Amino acid sequence: MRIYIIVSVVFFSNCIYEAQAQSGAGLPVQFIQFFKTYSLINPASIGKDSAIEFSTGNKSLTGAFSGVRTFYANANVQLNARGKNKSKHVLGLTFINDKEGSFINRNRASLVYAFHLPISKKSTVSAGVSAGFINYSYKASNISAGGSAFAPNADIGLWLHRSNFNIGVSGNQIIASKLTPIDETYTIERHYNLTADRTFLLGPYLTLTPAFIFRWYDQEYYNADLALILLIQDQVTTALSYKYDRGVSVSGGLEDVKLGRNVWKVMFSYYFPLGSVNNYNPSAYELSLCFIPGVHRRGSNNRGSEMEEEE
Repeated sequence: MRIYIIVSVVFFSNCIYEAQAQSGAGLPVQFIQFFKTYSLINPASIGKDSAIEFSTGNKSLTGAFSGVRTFYANANVQLNARGKNKSKHVLGLTFINDKEGSFINRNRASLVYAFHLPISKKSTVSAGVSAGFINYSYKASNISAGGSAFAPNADIGLWLHRSNFNIGVSGNQIIASKLTPIDETYTIERHYNLTADRTFLLGPYLTLTPAFIFRWYDQEYYNADLALILLIQDQVTTALSYKYDRGVSVSGGLEDVKLGRNVWKVMFSYYFPLGSVNNYNPSAYELSLCFIPGVHRRGSNNRGSEMEEEE
């Protein structure tokens, strides 16, 4: 029995290592709903849609890797939310936990700051920075003493925002720290992200938003995702995403659901790997939830009217 446990743990750890190598070693997990998690990618994007916002989500792998999941929680608040065309300071907190079975945990926590400056009546540019720490921990078992290590972490970003268009670039994990929680040393790889989306008005209550993310950290590794998001009657959302050379995902959810004076958003996604299913590219599902206090929501809830004004 002891030999079986040892072999199982070694096999599982090796598969995790290979999966990380294929997806970019030392890089944070990228969520299926990347267009919902800009705040985790680019610190300059926080506070672009609302004065106060709370969001959370969870991505879980399936099959043999059903114990592997990533959870995030994010909150941000505008410190001087007084006027639509005024500069704004936004402060945020982010926490992310990667759990791989019962023994491996990776945590990161950051304080985020963004400054939003209107450059025209309809355009705002922002700059942001986040600073915090990363922790890798391994729980003790019958075959390992376990261990834990901390390292500093920081991200920077720039963002351009209009009511129907966003584009941003960020430098992530710029300190490129190293951690040695047990015998092996891990490098927190410096990398870069380019994100963009553009919303098109198809009808009074129908919009289509192509969204794109490109992530790279050296000449040998990059990944790209493209999503098409359809919003119906300002409330029902469907999306189809393609991860370059890896797989596709489908999503559905509700947008801007008013309960009292508050607004809620929820979305569920499922990822299907392309080609033969293997341990290094497993299927996955994801659930996200966003809460915006109604008294702090900016602008109209009618996306169609916003688009007409923009164009």
